[in-house]
Amino acid sequence: MKDTLDWQRAVFKLSGELLAGEGGPLSERGLLFFAQEIKAAWEAGVELAVVPGGGNLIRGADLPFLPLTAGHAMGMLATLINGVALREALANLEVPTTLMSAVPWPGVAAPVDPWQARTALAARQVVILAGGTGNPFVTTDTAAVIRALAFGAQGVLKGSKVEGVYSADPARDPQAKPIPKLTPNEYLQRGLGVLDQAAVALAGEHGLPIRVFRADRPGALLAALRGELGSLIA
Repeated sequence: MKDTLDWQRAVFKLSGELLAGEGGPLSERGLLFFAQEIKAAWEAGVELAVVPGGGNLIRGADLPFLPLTAGHAMGMLATLINGVALREALANLEVPTTLMSAVPWPGVAAPVDPWQARTALAARQVVILAGGTGNPFVTTDTAAVIRALAFGAQGVLKGSKVEGVYSADPARDPQAKPIPKLTPNEYLQRGLGVLDQAAVALAGEHGLPIRVFRADRPGALLAALRGELGSLIA
């Protein structure tokens, strides 16, 4: 195991689906697990921002009876629900945390402010960034890349249920092979789907690396920060 970290400041995109469990779409076990993972990274000295997804609660694309803009707005609110829950879980572990949202809610979440976020990160606070970008048709994957660029992060960590990037969807194709490293152009040309293509294109344009890894195993977040697992798009 490496002792050194590849990135000292990073944005962790946490799939909302990983927060679900037997207790429902937002489980105590899932929250505690990821709060502990984030705390371990924080204790290791990482300046970490977290972008939660909202897929455990709702997906706008799954509501065909509503306009897409309405479904996406509901999805953004779902990320704020996850953000509030994650903040409380981290507070219980005595991790100083700031919650910001692109859909601000006075008394609950402050508006996203890059300067304040950078200041909070430098002051050893975990920064949770809810609400995506505040715009419909933009995924939380892309939001994570935008925030990383705005905050001077060295990379984006995409936490998911799969080990990394594969040649095809491993859930559908038993012949799918893991790809340890590939360039953004290779990812886009092959039409891969574990990460939103707009996010990969934007990261590639600015030279921002993305590591895709399976996040639901103990120690995975810190191992990903050390470059020990997952796939690197760079």
